[in-house]
Amino acid sequence: MKLKSSSFKVGILTLVALTILIFTILWVKGRAFSSAERIEVHFKDVNGMRAGSGVQMMGLRVGQVEEITPVIDGEKSYVKLKFVITEPHITIPKASIISIQQSGLIGEQFLEITPPKTKTLYLPVIGNQIAYKNDPIQIKLDDKFYDVGYIKDTRIVVTKAIPLEMQERIKTTHSYKIDYVVNLPGLILPEFMKGELIKDKGVNKMRIAPLDNVALSYPPAKNSPYTIIEPMRLSDFMDLQYKAAASLTETNMKVNDLLSEKVIADLKQSVVNINELTAQATTTMEKAEKLIETSNNDLDKMMKMADSFTNDFHRITKIAADIGEDSKFKPTLFEATEALTKLTNNLNKILDNTDAKQLASDLNSIVSNINEISTSVNMMTKDQKLKDKVLLTVEHVNKAMIDISNALEVVNSLDECQKKDVSKTLTDVAATAHNLRKFTDKLNKRFLLFRLMF
Repeated sequence: MKLKSSSFKVGILTLVALTILIFTILWVKGRAFSSAERIEVHFKDVNGMRAGSGVQMMGLRVGQVEEITPVIDGEKSYVKLKFVITEPHITIPKASIISIQQSGLIGEQFLEITPPKTKTLYLPVIGNQIAYKNDPIQIKLDDKFYDVGYIKDTRIVVTKAIPLEMQERIKTTHSYKIDYVVNLPGLILPEFMKGELIKDKGVNKMRIAPLDNVALSYPPAKNSPYTIIEPMRLSDFMDLQYKAAASLTETNMKVNDLLSEKVIADLKQSVVNINELTAQATTTMEKAEKLIETSNNDLDKMMKMADSFTNDFHRITKIAADIGEDSKFKPTLFEATEALTKLTNNLNKILDNTDAKQLASDLNSIVSNINEISTSVNMMTKDQKLKDKVLLTVEHVNKAMIDISNALEVVNSLDECQKKDVSKTLTDVAATAHNLRKFTDKLNKRFLLFRLMF
């Protein structure tokens, strides 16, 4: 009995040892003891991953890699990788991203599963356009539109509450905040997208597109409901870094060629010149204002003298108007220069030839000087009242020239008494005009000199 008992115990121990050995061997080879479905995905390169590596979803271990088998088929060669989800109640959503990751620079490799991310779009609330939950998402791939996802949630928000960069594109008071999911395997979208609400064959849809409208390609056909991201080897990463560094070096060389010492010196000199011109312009404006301020009395004196001799001209015009039709002496559209030409011819009938020529010359210079002074004042001051006063003086002088030239056309109709009155008045005007000419010459030269200097 004792012998049988000892043999029985040895047999039991042997069976237990064999079971543990088998379980250990299977575990080392990556065989998971789970009735869950085995999932197969294809990679072009697994970057050294081995059977038994972990499978993680959102940072949690949910399974392990069971088998890795290379399939050799020329340029179409690939690696077949099978894994199993050992945690209960875990389902991999369609279009989840499956990638090979590494914990640290030289740490353990694992398979990472990332469910499709929820993206958000903001659209203006316009008319009767309405976005509903579960409405399809549409995008143009190659030359055709495809339904690639669905609206997960939608609500109306105040536009002022959305991100600032979105507010610039939405002009309505309220906006749709639309959360959506793209579930087409293999389709990877840019981070930022734009969209619009449409009706396609009577169905409400949201059509999305990249911000730059760059056309996307339909993902290549693969017999997998997941999006596979190929791993990057360290050598590939370093090669990309080398290429980036080479491009940066080339860019720096081109920038250095463009910004040679001579170019930099010229740019610096340009900045100095601009600063000097700015300072000079400021100084010039200050000097102009000061010149106007110191010339105010002279300008007032000029305007009073101009008013004085235009009043004398008005008296002559009135004498002539008394013997003719009033309409003949109203201001016409003649220019002052044309009026002065007519006036010169008529002055010879009343004054001595020498006096007539002198008066005509004085009047011509007065009109020219006053117009020049008006231009200078208009350019050099911001005082609108002063500009208006000088402009009014110019108008009065021009009008006086036109009136007197028209009035003296009827000089042959004047009797001797009227001619004497006109002659005496013209003599007074001649003296005033001569003084006004000298004064305006001096004032105009002052403004002209300033304009030539600055």
